Amino acid sequence: MSGPTKAIVIIALAVIVMVSLNIAMWRRMRAGLAAARAADQQDQQMPADDTLRG
Repeated sequence: MSGPTKAIVIIALAVIVMVSLNIAMWRRMRAGLAAARAADQQDQQMPADDTLRG
């Protein structure tokens, strides 16, 4: 494999790795947002208890 061909292969592999990492990060971010949204909806459904206990 000559120099330019090897460089193209290395760059292509780096691009593939970066894209797959971005996809994994995006999925994790979306899962976190969905969990936060579900927790927020649960908080809104439960009545707030603002009384002071002592």
